[in-house]
Amino acid sequence: MRRLRGQRGQASVELVGMLWWLLLIALVVWQLLLATWSNDQAENAARTASRVEGRGGDAEKAARNAVPKAMRKHLQVDVQGEVARVAVRIPLIVPGLTNEKILAHGKATLPS
Repeated sequence: MRRLRGQRGQASVELVGMLWWLLLIALVVWQLLLATWSNDQAENAARTASRVEGRGGDAEKAARNAVPKAMRKHLQVDVQGEVARVAVRIPLIVPGLTNEKILAHGKATLPS
């Protein structure tokens, strides 16, 4: 009877109960970091495309080469004059959850 009333192992039970929350928080933070990274890559590709367009080169090719290979498949580039708009798909952690509308956008204008 005394053994059932003891608190031995209580910390282990609480840790196991909290592990799910810790894992969920880690996944949410990782997804936010992926979204931030994707936005940074889109901005960089837009700046690159704008500079290349200003010099008379192939802006779309420059934007494609400015992002990692994993992002090139769904890259969208729109160049009008010296204004470049680039959209890349944000990678999602949850398997099977894909959406073409979850994009990171970047815009750059070559200064006159």
